Amino acid sequence: MEHILEQLFGSIPRVRILRLFMQNLEAGFSLTEIAERCQIELSAVRRELKRLVRANLLRERNSIVKEKNNNTKKKKTQGKIAVAYTINPNFPLLDEVHSLVTKSFMASRKRLRTEIQKLGHVKLTVLSGIFLNNDRARTDLLIVGDKIDKRQLDVLLCRIESELGRPLQYTLMDTHEFKYRMDMYDRFLKDILEAANEKLINRLNI
Repeated sequence: MEHILEQLFGSIPRVRILRLFMQNLEAGFSLTEIAERCQIELSAVRRELKRLVRANLLRERNSIVKEKNNNTKKKKTQGKIAVAYTINPNFPLLDEVHSLVTKSFMASRKRLRTEIQKLGHVKLTVLSGIFLNNDRARTDLLIVGDKIDKRQLDVLLCRIESELGRPLQYTLMDTHEFKYRMDMYDRFLKDILEAANEKLINRLNI
């Protein structure tokens, strides 16, 4: 789905930056924060920010970043002026852009399912929270399986977060732990499975 938005908005970096701001409408981000959270090179971030500011979708503002002066005997906190970027709440098409950008990732389920299956012997994958626009969910992603490649999982989660524009809360457990907790009527699992969710992989017939 990201390639579809790329065709509409011009580039993947621009799509990721838009997602970051649309998922955090009241927040401000510096150049380096945007680059880190979106996993984009600084040069590309600068280029896209200029375009979005010129289009009046984003605004620039000066903010004071506190830093310690270690050159004196008594450490003093000094202020450093830095540029932060925020959404322009008066942008005329803000609601339409917000709806398009935030919903686009929710449609790319097939690719996500394929990537999760490659992690190991995955028995159950439940989407909730951010995937279903539910901020009160106990977790965003529940994965149950054995011999899961943790490093590959970390890479996948970082990529998903960069596309979503928000941190992802996930829960990982092996099959034995999951069945034990289900038999004990574990409240955490009960809340996840009784709330709005989507089972991407369900080999346990839950």
